Order: sequence, then structure tokens, then C-alpha cells
Amino acid sequence: MNADPSVLLAASAAEFATAYPIDAGRVRPHKILDGDGFKIRTLTMDAGAVMREHRAPVPILVQVISGRVLFRVGDSEYDLTAGGAIQVPAGILHELEAVDPAHVLLTLLG
Repeated sequence: MNADPSVLLAASAAEFATAYPIDAGRVRPHKILDGDGFKIRTLTMDAGAVMREHRAPVPILVQVISGRVLFRVGDSEYDLTAGGAIQVPAGILHELEAVDPAHVLLTLLG
């Protein structure tokens, strides 16, 4: 019997890439885990794919696992690569564009 309550999402960026392949020309969300007060999703994005401007109803944390994305919020644009992360408050318009094929981890807080 295992009393460990933890959940391994992936041991490496390579595991994310294998588990969630990128679809040509698309942005695709994948449900990873729903917990008490949070939801985790991964977004796979092909180069050139755009997740158009939208708002999240709760604060979010966006982390790039692999690839490169441009993250636009307000009048700012952030060039994020593997390891890059940004937090956005609830209700703020933002947009993502994949420069290279990318895996993005999205945590919805609340």
C-alpha cells in the first residue's frame, strides 16, 4: 500500500512532449489535474498557432515547458522560452502565440 498522496505530472519536459504531441497548425488544451482550488492544463501549440485574446475567470500561472511563445498582456509582450513563467490576475486580457512548437503548462488558481 502506498501512502504517498503526490501525483507525478511528468519527470521531464521530454515526458510532456511525448505524452502530449503537437497537432499541426493547432492550439490544443489537455486536462492534466483538477485539485482543491486549482486546475492544471497543458497547451500544445504548433509554430504560428495563436490562442487569441481572452480572459481567465481566475488568476493564472503560465509556464513554458518547451519551445517559445510570445505572451501579450496589456501593452506588453513577453518572449518566453522553456522555464519562462508569467502570472496574470483574473479578468485580464491576454494572448499567446507560438514562435516555435511549444508545450505550455497552465495553472488556474481558485
